[in-house]
Amino acid sequence: MQYHLAIFTQPWLDLILDGKKTIDSRLSKVRCAPYGKIKARDVVYMKESVGLVKGEFIASKIETYEDLTPEILYDINSHYHNEIFVDVGFEEFREKWTVAKYATLIHITNVRTYKKPFPFPKKDRRSWILLDKSLIVS
Repeated sequence: MQYHLAIFTQPWLDLILDGKKTIDSRLSKVRCAPYGKIKARDVVYMKESVGLVKGEFIASKIETYEDLTPEILYDINSHYHNEIFVDVGFEEFREKWTVAKYATLIHITNVRTYKKPFPFPKKDRRSWILLDKSLIVS
């Protein structure tokens, strides 16, 4: 099992914490985490962009795609629209999806909201970090 820190903007973070969003989709133009780094049963800590770590979840299933085409993206959106976008429209994300070459779909289970959110020192622009085991407090 590995541990990850994922950065979320709103409304995505609250939709996951409320149990409405059940798949996190991470798309990129280049091959970068979480692509190829996350596995089923890994723990993902959820940090709000410019905010606190507010909860965690377990990755129950991982799907990866490379060399994305409009057809593959259409299939992903058709199959998983409700789990990825919930009630937020796809249209505002169409441009990001059409330029992506890599995609990671992370199926979410065992969501836990922290009663006392905490800060995590992060200074770079990465939206996903594979955590060093020495940073994990059991």
